Amino acid sequence: MRFIPFIFFASLLISKVQADTASPVWQAHCRDRHPVIYFENGQCKGPGAFVINQVINRLGHQISWSNVPWARTIKVAETGQVDLIPIHSMTSERSQFLHPMLLGYHKRYVYYYALSASPIHVTHFEELKPYVIGAIRGTFYSHQFNNHKSQLKVTFVNNHQQLINMLKAGRIDLAITSELNEMHTFAGNAQFKAMDYADISLNGRFFSIPLQSPLHKYAKQVELIVDDMRNSGEITQLFESFGVDPPINQHDLAKTPN
Repeated sequence: MRFIPFIFFASLLISKVQADTASPVWQAHCRDRHPVIYFENGQCKGPGAFVINQVINRLGHQISWSNVPWARTIKVAETGQVDLIPIHSMTSERSQFLHPMLLGYHKRYVYYYALSASPIHVTHFEELKPYVIGAIRGTFYSHQFNNHKSQLKVTFVNNHQQLINMLKAGRIDLAITSELNEMHTFAGNAQFKAMDYADISLNGRFFSIPLQSPLHKYAKQVELIVDDMRNSGEITQLFESFGVDPPINQHDLAKTPN
């Protein structure tokens, strides 16, 4: 019987060693940015998700993906309640709680839509100021809009359908959108018209590890892997294998028109 305490202690020690050496599992939130990244049949799919899976797998770690609304994702990221968030833009506010990993750059087109019957006509940014603009809460559209929204009359909503409903109801004058924010629902609808003014910019595309995540201790290792994949052109090749336009590699920036 005197061997029982020893056996019990040994089993506890083995369990602790196994726990300490277990492969870390990253809790990650997927996004609906089809075809780059999207959640389908319980899985996060698209080249954006595939690249991130490759990065984390090369650490010898695993990812557990969840389908969570972006507004909630960006909120819980502040306190490290998620370990990894894809594919997003960076702002000065987000830099306070996120460690970004650059995948490449994207040429972004941001448009403003009004009802087709509306007399509103906008050709420059300054001409937006008299109008109430609807935007989705927590979304980055462009540096021009996000950095100067305090100069505008902006009403925030929680999702794209609310944006459409408010425009139809006359509760906003204009709705801001881009190809990453379901612009096709405006562009393909005769009820809406685009303003002549469009905000065109080159924007970095990132995935991030929240600074408060317990797995942030691996951030430098992740960054080295991502930098190697980007600089070698591997990220470009992986996107192209999905038939999706890749982020612009930093080596190609000099050849990209502004």
